[in-house]
Amino acid sequence: MIRSVLPVVVVGLVLAGCTTTTPGDPSATGGPATTTDSPQESTTTSSATPGGDELADFDSCAELTAVAGQFDLSRIEKTGKLDCEARWGQTTTKVSINVFPTLGLGDVTLGPNSKASDVQIGARQAKRVEAVLTTTDCTYAVEITPKSRVDFFGASTASSAEACDAAKQLATAVEPKLPE
Repeated sequence: MIRSVLPVVVVGLVLAGCTTTTPGDPSATGGPATTTDSPQESTTTSSATPGGDELADFDSCAELTAVAGQFDLSRIEKTGKLDCEARWGQTTTKVSINVFPTLGLGDVTLGPNSKASDVQIGARQAKRVEAVLTTTDCTYAVEITPKSRVDFFGASTASSAEACDAAKQLATAVEPKLPE
């Protein structure tokens, strides 16, 4: 009789231990997660990465929208988690804002035909890179911290000069709104 009652008692104790509830949304994760009762707060956190915290609230699409009237930007759309692009006026040029929370100016990748130079955008150190991907594109990489930056990219079917002009104008317009 003890043999038949013992498993029932053990199962009863195990089930009794599972009757408490914890607020949050149960989900499988690859690592530790934290939950909150507030629907406005994030329910999952990951390990912190060095640098980039200053860019956490920077919204590249909001910044393109803010200067859209100044440059006749259209077709503004998100192209990545932190990136956004738009059509530049009535031209064949596209511009984009690309956010790099953990890569500084020293991490700018150059193509085989790239021409890079150190420049200033506002009061910030920057790097101008012509022919990043093609012979008719241009980037102004603007330093936020030594380990973070925001790139203003222009791509044109006409010339790299047109792409550089658009990228520089966009960088100059948005630079005052970049985090310090």
